Amino acid sequence: PVVRANRHAVSAGHPMAALAGFQVLEAGGNAIDAGVATALATNVLQSELTGIAGIAPAVVYLADSGKVISVQGNSAWPKLASCEYFHKHHGGEIPLGILESQTPAAVDAYLTALEHFGTMSFAEVAAAAIRFARDGFPMYPLLAQLIDEKPMPWPTTRKHFKPEGRAPEVGELFVQAELGSTIQFLADEESKAAKKGRVAGLKAVHDAFYKGDIARKIDKFYRENDGLVRYEDLAEYRGGLIE
Repeated sequence: PVVRANRHAVSAGHPMAALAGFQVLEAGGNAIDAGVATALATNVLQSELTGIAGIAPAVVYLADSGKVISVQGNSAWPKLASCEYFHKHHGGEIPLGILESQTPAAVDAYLTALEHFGTMSFAEVAAAAIRFARDGFPMYPLLAQLIDEKPMPWPTTRKHFKPEGRAPEVGELFVQAELGSTIQFLADEESKAAKKGRVAGLKAVHDAFYKGDIARKIDKFYRENDGLVRYEDLAEYRGGLIE
């Protein structure tokens, strides 16, 4: 159906993600705050299609100036990846799997958008995502089908999406406790730095993901599974804005 509104509206791939953004707007946040809240919720609600360690390019329209600005949000190839590497080891092809992986860009993009255009803290816009992951949400047909049909070679992936050894059934509560803990950890790190100001809090979130325990766990996983992403790739990553 056509949805009309006279104050504000949010469109998303899942109604609960749209609700997360709408609640931020109702609480006084602006469109950027709502956009990040919606994106984070989508990372949980549609986690087989998008993730917090993925990409998140965004376009921002500034009504006052008429400018259109892009938040970079696209991943960078790790330093160990090169044309020479893939020619030498894989016949010039990039094989499906872990070697396709690039440096995660989404968290940086969310924080860049919040810093330059938002008004709320990371914890405020992440609250719904944390709740959906920690407490769960009813499984819906498309996600259940994707989980059931998609090969999952990694034990950690199977544990996440098939905790009972099978795809969750439609209507069954789908809990992603570890994902919720990860997002909550970022919010907690922000809280520790919040006394220094909102921007300092956002920087603490960035450091927690790209230079802290999360980055080290990512590095460890890629080393153990013959991937190319390393701690240094994460620690040096910054996307920025494109005008």
